[in-house]
Amino acid sequence: MRDKGLVVVVSLIAYAMFIAVFVVQQKNLLLRDFDEIQQSVEIDGLLKQVDGAIFQSVMATYANIDALDRGALMQRIQFHYHTLVTKHAELGARAPQYNLNLASVNAALSLAEVEPSRINLNQLAQALLKAKGEFAQIIEQAQQSRKQMTENYRKLGDSMVMTALLLGMLGLALLGALTVLFFRRLKEDLHTLRIRAMDIVNGYRDAPLPISRHDEVGQLMIAINNMASTLDTREKELMMERQKYFHQEKMAAIGTLAAGVAHEIGNPIAAISGIAQDMAERRNANCDIALCQPCRPDLIHIQTQRIASITREISEFASHQTVEPQLLDLNGLLRSASALMRYDKRSRRIALNFNLDSQLPAFYGVADQATQVIMNLLVNAMDALEEVFDRPPSITIATRAQNGQVRLSIEDNGCGMDSATLARVFEAFFTTKAVGHGTGLGLSLCYSIMQKNGGSISIDSTLGRGTCVQALFPTTEAAYNEMKAL
Repeated sequence: MRDKGLVVVVSLIAYAMFIAVFVVQQKNLLLRDFDEIQQSVEIDGLLKQVDGAIFQSVMATYANIDALDRGALMQRIQFHYHTLVTKHAELGARAPQYNLNLASVNAALSLAEVEPSRINLNQLAQALLKAKGEFAQIIEQAQQSRKQMTENYRKLGDSMVMTALLLGMLGLALLGALTVLFFRRLKEDLHTLRIRAMDIVNGYRDAPLPISRHDEVGQLMIAINNMASTLDTREKELMMERQKYFHQEKMAAIGTLAAGVAHEIGNPIAAISGIAQDMAERRNANCDIALCQPCRPDLIHIQTQRIASITREISEFASHQTVEPQLLDLNGLLRSASALMRYDKRSRRIALNFNLDSQLPAFYGVADQATQVIMNLLVNAMDALEEVFDRPPSITIATRAQNGQVRLSIEDNGCGMDSATLARVFEAFFTTKAVGHGTGLGLSLCYSIMQKNGGSISIDSTLGRGTCVQALFPTTEAAYNEMKAL
């Protein structure tokens, strides 16, 4: 609003300067017209002097036309004519447009000077009268011109006053209209902000307010939108924490059950294995081959080893692991998780390919959380392959060192995702699975875990071709702490 106030002040100053420039310009025009009128008055004085000189010359000629002393007569005529020529020269210097042609007068005067007879003097008088008549027309023209200039001066003055008055009134009206519009819009926006704040208090978390201003009120709109977004994020994080704790408790219960089952079936399996070994030893020692061969105790031993391996894997998965970050073997975690995922019936038709770097360095992280990320990514890959029947479904797991980090890549040739879905995969509670088959927390939880453990995760997917998920883990405690702080 301060910026808008500054804009208004600058606009008012600019408008006032515009009016001032207009007034100064009109004043200059008035001064110019006034100078022209003043010059016309001065020229009118010269015109009258020239007219008076012509009149004196005519009167001198007629008054002395019968004088006996022709020499004195011509001196008087020449004196008045010289005055006429002098005044006419001054007029010509000031106003050339009013120049009078005295050629006929000069010719008649020359004849009279040579022979000052009555006839020549009459011709001189007639030439002077003719010149006076022509000069009377010039005077009339000058008076009309001055009258027109006076009228223009008056009109210009009236126009300047009216225009300046209208500009002032227009500026005041425009300022008043802008003030009314500004405060009306401010009132509406503040009312909208008040309603939105009350809605947020009551749980509104949908579309943000459109930012229609770029002043302090607009900043307040942005702040309210950020507040709503932050509250929404915090609520989702709290929900995720609740879901995570619930999931951990559930997994703990499953782990406890699995450990109990493994313990309960471990002893019978050990007994079966012992019996099978004893049968094999008896057959090899002195048992009748014909009687012992159908028993095939070696098969019993093989199957018991398989059951023991299964229970061992379940026990390892359910065992309690430290929550403190430590150096971990990513390849080992992948093998353990993949072995456990093999017991999912969906994996029977899926080819699981490994491209693990045998020289892969250890990474720094929390084992249980890293296992959770791996399991979620493998489950998502298997889900994406459920509806694939036009090509052999496969999952490729690859690891390698990259720029001081460890990179995990899990790629499937499943259904893939379009760009709109890909843009929202890390949103909490966003899922494309049917109701009851997913909460939308898997990838969001993976993203949260990777961020909190100094790593990163990204997804590249093409609809109808498959998805590739890449996760980067820090290899040192310093890198772990540095990336975690970002």
